[in-house]
Amino acid sequence: MTALRPILSVMLLLLSTLLFGRGAANQKADGLCKVESLPSDIQNRLKEEYGSWKIQEPADLSQRAREAWELEKPWACPGIAVGHFESAKTLSYAVLLVPTGHTDEGYRFLVFSQKLGQPGYEVRVLDKLDDKGAANYYIQSTPISKFFSEASRRKFQAHTKDGILLTDSSENEYGVEVYFWSGGRYLHEPIDY
Repeated sequence: MTALRPILSVMLLLLSTLLFGRGAANQKADGLCKVESLPSDIQNRLKEEYGSWKIQEPADLSQRAREAWELEKPWACPGIAVGHFESAKTLSYAVLLVPTGHTDEGYRFLVFSQKLGQPGYEVRVLDKLDDKGAANYYIQSTPISKFFSEASRRKFQAHTKDGILLTDSSENEYGVEVYFWSGGRYLHEPIDY
């Protein structure tokens, strides 16, 4: 038994480091999920138009969604994606909002984009859910080239650098859709991921 003590001590140390590390990742992501991490124009629009909603955080996710999210993007926020969704010159901000206090009761999936040379951000509602199950969803940015070949980029007119993945990791159905800018609007396609 004395010979096993050092091995058990090392195993316990590794286990606690692993568990503490995940907790630190979730705390870091929760900090990134604050509305204050977005540009002030977007903050103001969210407060005015979506005052009873909040950004999806790791703590809001179902266990299955949280596990999938941690494998994907543990140092990011599951409710915010930033990228060149509409233009190579300006950043756009996608947010996944859930009702404050009832975070599994629905969601709003929005994109805020700034028109070149114009102040402020235009908002688009890409999807919404008015039922239970929001805890299974998260978003992230992705390079369009990861899912579209040159031929399919031409076919779908997907010429921007980035797209947005909306993942549904519910037990009954795992699905991922890529949202992309094409012809002045957002389209979406289911993908194998």
